[in-house]
Amino acid sequence: MVVYVGPGVTLRAVHPEILERAGMAGMRVASYSEKGGVGKSAAAAGMAATARERVRAGKLGTVFAVDLDPRGTFTSELGLDPEALPCSLNDLLAADPKGEKGLAADVLLEASEAWSGINVLAAERALAHRETDQSTGIEFRLRSGLDGVVTDNDLAVIDLPPRAGGKLVVAGLAAATHVVIPATLDEDGRIGAREALDTIRQVQETYNPGLHVVGIVPSIVPGGKSTLGDAIGKFLADTYGPLYRDDLAIPRYSIRQQTRFAKVPITTQTGKEATALMKAYDDILTAAGVTA
Repeated sequence: MVVYVGPGVTLRAVHPEILERAGMAGMRVASYSEKGGVGKSAAAAGMAATARERVRAGKLGTVFAVDLDPRGTFTSELGLDPEALPCSLNDLLAADPKGEKGLAADVLLEASEAWSGINVLAAERALAHRETDQSTGIEFRLRSGLDGVVTDNDLAVIDLPPRAGGKLVVAGLAAATHVVIPATLDEDGRIGAREALDTIRQVQETYNPGLHVVGIVPSIVPGGKSTLGDAIGKFLADTYGPLYRDDLAIPRYSIRQQTRFAKVPITTQTGKEATALMKAYDDILTAAGVTA
């Protein structure tokens, strides 16, 4: 059976029963690269911020933010202190659900007032211990934990750690319906995208055949001419064809770092730079099929 999972990407499903497990309610969009510093968490925060505006407009149900990176960058930007959490995603992944679904509801936290309305599965450093957890089925615990919590009109934005595979990355990709690959137009971005696709394809062949690759999205793109940036962009376009989405490029503006420092959504800002960033993040949601 050949399964279409994204522009230019197909696979042969060798285990039909896995397809039955792939049915997941709601949209679950992961942000992933195997290199740090490419705007992965920034993309997650931007998608969460613009999705929150869709909720306010009555076009979306509830937004969930899922932080699988033990560094807690996404958690911190949402106004929570990774060092002082009453509960975290680690609690969900460490416990054997014994077949019970929807356990994510037990460890959800509310984001800060600036991000009001967003429900968070927060990260703490102890989450790193799950990488060496040999428990059976840990790769499916996030997926089953979200089942019944994320419903048909909801969106979960999942920030993955920048590493090659591992239990946390696989758990996130197994729980996702879509994945976005942010890539700076340099060697880190190019390598991070290539290696992320390798991991994604392995997950598609095993844990989640229905996982859809939205595309490789140019990230933190500076204004003006860049010989290296143009060369990397051409390489990505030539190598990955329509999977390279330069139409979704995320520009580099200082307002992005200002909002991160202030722990407020980009949607609280005004001006041309903030508007351009909001449009970029919103366009990515639309490309992923999130109701506009």
